[in-house]
Amino acid sequence: MRSGIGCVRAPLAPVVTALGIAVLSSSSFRAEVVSDRQVVIFSPTTGDRRLPLTREALAFWNSTLSDLRLSARLSETALVVASPLTRTLENYAQRLWRQAGRLTAGQPGPKAPRELHTVEGDIVVFLSKQRLMSFAWPVDQSERYFVAIGTRANNPEDGPVATHNVVAHELGHALGLAHNGDGSALMCSPCRSTLVANYKDRFLPLTPADRTRLSQLYNPR
Repeated sequence: MRSGIGCVRAPLAPVVTALGIAVLSSSSFRAEVVSDRQVVIFSPTTGDRRLPLTREALAFWNSTLSDLRLSARLSETALVVASPLTRTLENYAQRLWRQAGRLTAGQPGPKAPRELHTVEGDIVVFLSKQRLMSFAWPVDQSERYFVAIGTRANNPEDGPVATHNVVAHELGHALGLAHNGDGSALMCSPCRSTLVANYKDRFLPLTPADRTRLSQLYNPR
């Protein structure tokens, strides 16, 4: 995927103002991905408002992949609450976010902490306590992804698009999708607030190109 940092302020209301998302992406996503991707969620508490919305985003993707007749699925394999790893993962998220504007496509970024490599999951969704913008980042340029959801996405009523779309957008990157130029689509960057606000369905739509890309990646052989 091409590098895309959703934090540039412009008149057309980019990702920061519309979705509250920042995306850090790898140079490419190989087609040899496994069909089932295991998701581990780290949450500060069982009552965090982002937790059910994260699960809703997982269900959205599984429904979408099923509708496309693809075998890929996102399976929540563990929920880790108030983990001893939290401080380490918070520091890692902060390092990634601080370097976001200086990283270009293909650059590795900060090395992932050893503790992250001990987590058994293809996608680690980390519900951060920080007000950083949410992002997805490949773990040491592998097919594993670290998805950090900041507290700016903690209130489902904030902004024209709620947290479930923020999480779904980042999971889209973990599935191999890049940003597109459709300002009202799920994988938008920049996103147009007026177009997004007028969309009535629960989740923003995928573009035909997004659907084609998923079919290329996950079409059963």
